[in-house]
Amino acid sequence: MKKISLLFLCFSLLFCLQNRIVWAEGIKIGVLNMKKLQQNSVRFQKIREGLKKKFNALQKKLDGERAQIAKIEEELRKQSMMLSLDAKEDKEMELGKRTRHYKYMYSEVTQEMKDAEFEATRKVGNEIEKIVEKMSQKQQYTIILEDGTVGLIYYDIAIDITNQVTEAYDKLGK
Repeated sequence: MKKISLLFLCFSLLFCLQNRIVWAEGIKIGVLNMKKLQQNSVRFQKIREGLKKKFNALQKKLDGERAQIAKIEEELRKQSMMLSLDAKEDKEMELGKRTRHYKYMYSEVTQEMKDAEFEATRKVGNEIEKIVEKMSQKQQYTIILEDGTVGLIYYDIAIDITNQVTEAYDKLGK
């Protein structure tokens, strides 16, 4: 009796496992490595360069303003003994005014760069999302995961679709 029960249990288990294998055949999984895409994409590099140019131009403005402040500080230090009290107060007021203006410019530049970076990230993300969506429909992927996602510890390189997405993203810009 025990042998028959054991045999029945083994067949039942085998049947259940075989059923899971049949279900698993319809599943197609892909993995996208965003860091690799960012490094290899020509279009993404152009966007990054544009942001760097904008940052450098804004940094140049800040540096010019900082140089003016340093110049006024130096003049005030050198001429403090020779200037009249009114002239000294005027220089100090000008220095305070320039310093406040610099702080204002700094916060404006910082916010402008954050906004530009956020907008570029949002735009790129939306474009890549559309590409991945089209690709998943065309090639019938069940799920596409991002490499580096919590819970994704290992995957076979055969399911990596990063190069395909990079090519499609670069073609989008042409």
